[in-house]
Amino acid sequence: MRPRFFTLPATLLLCAATGASQSTTVNVEVSNHFDPAVGVNGRLQLAMSTSFQLVSWSYQFFEQQPQALAPLAALQPQHTRVQLVPGSDPLSSPGVWDFSKLNALLAPIQSSGDHSPELQIAGAPAFMDDSNSYILPASYGDFASMSANLVRYYNAGGFDVAGTHFQSPSQYPITWWGIFNEPNGNGLTAQAYVNLYNTMVPAMAQADPTIKFAAVELSDWAPDAESFLPTFVSNVTAPVDVVATHFYSTCNQRTTDATIFPTTVKFASEVSYIYSELATQPALAAVPVWVTENNVNADYALNNGLSNCNGTTFVLDPRGTSPFFAAWRSLVFELLGQAGAQALYHWDFTSNAQFGETDSSGNPYLSYWVDYYLSHWLPSPPGQDILQTTASGCCLWIADSGNGLMLGLDTHTMALRNPDGSVVILMSNHAVQHFNDNNGTGVSRTFALNLSALGAFTSATLVTLDSATPLGGGPQLQSLTPSAEMQVTLPGYGAALLRLSNATPNLTAAGVANGASFASGPVSPGEIVSLFGSAIGPPTPASLTLTNPRLVANSLAGVQVFFDGVPAPLLYASAEQVNAVVPYAVAGQSVTVLQLEYLGVLSSPITLQVAATAPGVFSIAGSGRGPGAILNVPDETVNSALNPAARGDWVSIFATGAGVTTPASVDGLLASAPLPAPNANVSVTIGGFPCQLNFEGAAPGFVSGLLQINAQVPAGVAPGPAVPVQIAIGSASSPLTVTLAVQ
Repeated sequence: MRPRFFTLPATLLLCAATGASQSTTVNVEVSNHFDPAVGVNGRLQLAMSTSFQLVSWSYQFFEQQPQALAPLAALQPQHTRVQLVPGSDPLSSPGVWDFSKLNALLAPIQSSGDHSPELQIAGAPAFMDDSNSYILPASYGDFASMSANLVRYYNAGGFDVAGTHFQSPSQYPITWWGIFNEPNGNGLTAQAYVNLYNTMVPAMAQADPTIKFAAVELSDWAPDAESFLPTFVSNVTAPVDVVATHFYSTCNQRTTDATIFPTTVKFASEVSYIYSELATQPALAAVPVWVTENNVNADYALNNGLSNCNGTTFVLDPRGTSPFFAAWRSLVFELLGQAGAQALYHWDFTSNAQFGETDSSGNPYLSYWVDYYLSHWLPSPPGQDILQTTASGCCLWIADSGNGLMLGLDTHTMALRNPDGSVVILMSNHAVQHFNDNNGTGVSRTFALNLSALGAFTSATLVTLDSATPLGGGPQLQSLTPSAEMQVTLPGYGAALLRLSNATPNLTAAGVANGASFASGPVSPGEIVSLFGSAIGPPTPASLTLTNPRLVANSLAGVQVFFDGVPAPLLYASAEQVNAVVPYAVAGQSVTVLQLEYLGVLSSPITLQVAATAPGVFSIAGSGRGPGAILNVPDETVNSALNPAARGDWVSIFATGAGVTTPASVDGLLASAPLPAPNANVSVTIGGFPCQLNFEGAAPGFVSGLLQINAQVPAGVAPGPAVPVQIAIGSASSPLTVTLAVQ
């Protein structure tokens, strides 16, 4: 559905443009009811992310600026996008492969954040193109073969060419793959693109059937989707996991602020259209829409210094990082979220003041902090209910001085309720001071919020993102007194988020325990731990999720746990208990600092002692006591008083806290051959008698950190339904609280 525009009388236009003799207050009434007509069935499910482009001047970024990995990880982007552009493909000519540049950029990204980037294969190597650098139809098969080898390189143990083996240095696989970049601007008709897609995807899926695909990725200057998508939807036969598009507001630095802001309405309209077109095919009806590139101005300088878009001397547009951006991006986020988009990618992470979230040294611009707070305070998953709001008062939003299109008010407010009952109010002030402003200052607006329908809250926190925001450390959070009526003033272009809640995460060192034995004490690398506190997770318990079929996610239902800033894989989350796996990066340290984040709110930091090992044996009851989580090896049945092991039989004991391993274990990965084994010596006693062991290593198919020990029940042990079991790893032993039934 397209937005409706209204033409206003000239006198009203003048009043709106000058703000003559009128209040600068917008009155916003927030309802306690969600709006099922917007978002994804009434919910905001918009994940934030960012992008990198592999080109000759960027591939050494992390080698030259390793400190930039910290702000990238802190941004918490989901499936960071890496664009592999033509000219940077690792295949330069038939049979000639070189992954050095791609590894330099991509491997650090794989090691960071969610460990699950999207790799977009943006175009073909030059030898597959025609004289215009457009891929030849005759090359589709070769391009598909190249892409399948990329999948093998990252996910399937590599590939061999002329006696040389090529395999990724990272153990983290790549699940998400983008198929070609902006085909409508790179020489492909809609039919040609669907032919290419139907050729590439099956070849890549044959290399790894678990991977997922982002299709289309249009350069979407409305109505590009309308002219391109119907052919794709009608003719695609290969799997589609996401349909993606790109949105920029202009390609001309001279475009005024008043012209740029209304383009955001067209972005939302295009997303709505894409969903309507996908709905015409049952196989595509549930496919989400991602916006995989987004910024204010798409223009860039050619080698001769001229603009790529208009042929004049290129002039950098600072609106990608100025207070204008705070107003623009928050408005984009609100409108795309209401249209049901499920991912919003910034273009790009490190660049100049027109595009970057950070500069070339990794120092944040204002754009970084805008995206940081959208990501942290409104994480998806879990997403939020979109509450109904009613706005009135100041002031009319006029598209430009020429045609007098009225789009509502020149502010936007979105109210969102989290699963724990907390509410976040997102406010955008995009009020233009003069119609001919270009990177202007905007004008002041006060948001008078009527929150009485939401009930009482015990705390209110405000973050403001505008011209006063410090760039080095980010904005200062303000604690306010919550009330039924509150006011927030933005003195010019900018955004603000107000969080209302009744609890904050509370966690102490005494609440950190071994996840098997529930004994307190030092933590060890790879140890499964249980954290006990209050308001530390969702009211409805959540079990682990997989970022890809081989990787346990380090974010769960809005919860993240950090050890020295490194996110831990999460196995369980509830309001009072979170189970996590201590990152292997704590190895060799004497202490580690733990913090838990839930829905953007951090607990106080806790300093914990670190030990080489901290063994604990799991129990059937999950209490750390009584019958152990032990299998009788002959038939792999659970050991119990009704199913005891005989003396001389072998049993499998499941434990944690084994410390570092060989080969090195990787945070969150499900264990597979070769199975890592503890570096420290492992021993077991049953009933006080030492056992013979034939295996001690990672439990196959389970998260790294779960240890399996195969032990033989000693012949001399006294039979009984509750024979004590104890393991020792290195110099530490498990509590003598778990038992084995022996007949």
